Amino acid sequence: MWIFVVMAIAVLGGVLGLKFKLPAGAMLGAMIAVAVFTVVTDLQVIPAWFKVCAQMVSGGYIGTTMTRESLREMKKVAPAIIFLLAGMLLINLAVGGLLCLTSPLDLCTCLFSTAPGGMTDMTIISDDMGANSPVVSVFQVCRMSLAISTFPLIIPRLAGGKAAGRRTKAAKARAAMTGAQKVELAKTIAVAVLSGLLGYWSGIPGGTMLFSVVGVSFTKLVFNVGYIPLRVKQGAQMLSGAFIGAKITMATILLIASMWYNVLLVLVVFFPLCLLLGYLMHRVCGIDLLTGLFCAAPAGASEMALIASDCGADGPNVAILQISRMLGVIALFPSIFQVIIGLVG
Repeated sequence: MWIFVVMAIAVLGGVLGLKFKLPAGAMLGAMIAVAVFTVVTDLQVIPAWFKVCAQMVSGGYIGTTMTRESLREMKKVAPAIIFLLAGMLLINLAVGGLLCLTSPLDLCTCLFSTAPGGMTDMTIISDDMGANSPVVSVFQVCRMSLAISTFPLIIPRLAGGKAAGRRTKAAKARAAMTGAQKVELAKTIAVAVLSGLLGYWSGIPGGTMLFSVVGVSFTKLVFNVGYIPLRVKQGAQMLSGAFIGAKITMATILLIASMWYNVLLVLVVFFPLCLLLGYLMHRVCGIDLLTGLFCAAPAGASEMALIASDCGADGPNVAILQISRMLGVIALFPSIFQVIIGLVG
C-alpha cells in the first residue's frame, strides 16, 4: 500500500521538477518529494530493485544515442578523449582527496561526489559501492546547476569571444508513439534488461548500467534497434530519485547542512581546474580554445553541446567529447575508485 503512495509522490515531485526546469528535474524533484515524505513519516518502503531498473533504462537510453557517425568521430578525436579522461580523473582524485581531508565523509563518498559524470549515473552507481548516495547527489546537483549557469558566461570571455544568449527550443508536441516505435521500445528494453542483469551478476562496479549501455549500443549499431523516448528515461530518473530520497533521514539533512563550506570549497577548486584542462586540450590536442573549454565543462553533454553551438564552438565535437567522457567515467572510474579505496583502506 505505502509503496504506491510513495510512487505517486515521486511522480508528482518529478513532474514538478521538470516543470520548474531543475537540473535533472525528474530525478531531483522525485528525490526531494520522497525525502520529505521519509523524514516526516520515518517510513522507508522503496525496494532495492527500483535502483536496478533505473540503471538498466538509463544505460539503455545512453546506448540509443550511439551512431556509426559517433564512432567515426570518436576515432578522429581519440587522443583528445584520452587526454580529457586522464585529466578529469586527476581532477577527480585531487578534489575528492581534498574533500575527504576537510570533511567527515568517507573516501568513497568523496570520490563519487566529485566525479565528473552524469548526476543520475554517479549517484546510483555510488550506492552500489556503499557511498552515501544522498550526499553524492547534493554535490552533483550543485556542480551541474552551477556549471550550466556560469560556464556559458565565463567561457566565451576567456576565449576572446562574446557571450551568446542561450538558444530556446520550442516545446515539441508529445506525439503518441507509433506501433513500430512501441515494438522497437520493447526490444530495446529487453536488451537493456538482459544485458543489465549480466552486468549486475558480474559484480563489476556500475556493471548494471555499463552492460546496458554496451548491449543497446551494439543492437543500435549492428541491427539499428535502439529506441527509448525521453519520457521513459525520465520515468527511470523518478525511480532513482525515489530510491535515493527514501534513504534521506533527518541525520542526513543535518550532515548536509553542516557541510555547506565543503560544497563551496569543492566548487571553488573544481571549476578552475576544469578550465585549465580545457586550455591544455587546446594547447596539446590542437582543438580550438572555445571548443576545448566547453569539452571540459563539468555539466551534461546535451546541455553543453547546445550552449557551445550558440557561443560559436564546434557543437558536434563538444557533444562527442562530452559523451565519450560520460561513457568513460561510467565504465572506468568506479573500478579505479574501488582499487584506490582498497589500497587506502
